[in-house]
Parts: sequence; structure tokens; C-alpha cells
Amino acid sequence: MIRAVDTGSLSPKRQMLCSRDNALRVAEQIFDQSLCKVSVLSTGDPLQPYRVSTDPQALDRIILEMVA
Repeated sequence: MIRAVDTGSLSPKRQMLCSRDNALRVAEQIFDQSLCKVSVLSTGDPLQPYRVSTDPQALDRIILEMVA
């Protein structure tokens, strides 16, 4: 379910946490520690627009994949 959210009303900290750059940093940390496949997914949800997964179910939502 996609929620209607005015992303301009989000706090600066929430905007940073929701950013693509932050998702990439998290994915890199997980990859560096585990050396397993890590994917960054686009969710379509303004409160969590990107998600990091080691076992993505929605392959069409993958925007980046790190593999060893």
C-alpha cells in the first residue's frame, strides 16, 4: 500500500535516512561484513523509498545489486 505523504514535511533526519545514498551506505556495510549478495530495492513508499535486502522477493524493484 502506497501512502500519500508530503515529503517536504519530513524532518531533515528522516529525509537523510530515506535517501538513496543512505540505502547504498547500509548495503555496502552489510556487503563488507558478510560478503553475500545485497540488493537495494525501490519500494514506492515515500516513508521508506529504498530498502536493503539479502534475499529480495520483488526482483523488478532492484536498483542495485552487490555480489562477491
